[in-house]
Amino acid sequence: MLPESFLHFVWRYQYFNTSTLELVSGDQLNIIKTGHLNHLAGPDFKEAQVDIEGIQWHGSVEIHVKASDWYAHKHQDDLNYDNVVLHVVWENDKQVFNSEDNPIPTLELKGLVKPMVLERYQHLMDNEDSVPCARHLNNTKSITRLSMLERALVERVEEKSHDFNSILESNAHDWEESAYHWLAKGFGFKTNANNMLRLAQSVPLKVLTKHSNQLFQIEALLFGQAGFLDVDVSDEYAYQLQKEYRFLKAKYELKQKIGYNEWYFSKVRPANYPTIRIAQLAALVITYPHIFSFFSEIENRREVIDKLDVLQSDYWCTHYAIDKKLSKRLGGLTKKSKENIIVNTAIPFLAALAKYKDDNAYLDKALNLLSSMKAESNHITELWKTLGWNVSSAFDSQGLIQLHNAYCLPKKCIECNIGISLVRNPVF
Repeated sequence: MLPESFLHFVWRYQYFNTSTLELVSGDQLNIIKTGHLNHLAGPDFKEAQVDIEGIQWHGSVEIHVKASDWYAHKHQDDLNYDNVVLHVVWENDKQVFNSEDNPIPTLELKGLVKPMVLERYQHLMDNEDSVPCARHLNNTKSITRLSMLERALVERVEEKSHDFNSILESNAHDWEESAYHWLAKGFGFKTNANNMLRLAQSVPLKVLTKHSNQLFQIEALLFGQAGFLDVDVSDEYAYQLQKEYRFLKAKYELKQKIGYNEWYFSKVRPANYPTIRIAQLAALVITYPHIFSFFSEIENRREVIDKLDVLQSDYWCTHYAIDKKLSKRLGGLTKKSKENIIVNTAIPFLAALAKYKDDNAYLDKALNLLSSMKAESNHITELWKTLGWNVSSAFDSQGLIQLHNAYCLPKKCIECNIGISLVRNPVF
């Protein structure tokens, strides 16, 4: 069965026999304007214009594989669909009516679609390669490929920003608090991201800022709320940390929400232990107390790298846990860790800010950051390289990962600029 997206494509580009069109009722149809694709709720195409038996109708076009999908989707009860002037279907299996019980004019496409269009589309769908258009990719224009790459990249960046938007909503759109929570989550990387977020949520930023020049007190708050001070201690630093935490916890009436055993240490190198990341977060908060500005005022990759070049306190350069020494002194964040924070924390933040302020300058900053960073190397990027795609920056690799996962694997070729160009043009 053909997907609805293919019918959208056929309608949008009029890839069917439009001469002497007849509705299923037998009435003559003339298409004046196909309308524009609607990405929001409601009918599929808005502001269309059709002529039915000499009478012009302005409104929406709804598209379904089967006419009965109108009822399956409950459009008959939705007033938003009362302005549908044409129902375009592949198979007319049922007469449909709107909420006022008026019949909807219906056009059946089966038998009208140009055979070569169907053949080229089916060729992509039947292809078992992980990139369905792999054998024909070089037959497409470079501008088509690059425009799709940028589109996929923006989609990936915006998808990553959705998690930040959830945090923002939970904080009643307090950007400073949300930026702090987001930064903490980023410092958890993949393994301890959620626990780091919970930790930040349990220690409000306004509490930390009251101790903005006292690293020891910020460490006491964070390590205490993380549950790492719920142990017997023997060294002086840990003893004083416990003592300070008890005082501050009572003073600010903090509720400890995380236990020691909830953190992940297994299969993690000491440099990535949550204890070290918390110490590094504390050092960063001391250095840059205004986290919103830390993100929003980013200009280039070098600036972010320099900002992240903070060193945890001396104790946490020589210990990986309370009372547990390291055999080798640790430094601060590695280059790889810094770039991970840029890609997964700073860039989604800028994308969210761009949408919130309706200012693409922030999105441009995000994309420029990716353009200045080295490409990731993984099985997906290697696959694209074998197909002749130049993968020279994180802009390329991130976009190609999205293209592969969101379009190639689920075979959404007809929603991809590259796939559309191949179906439209006889290159097979």
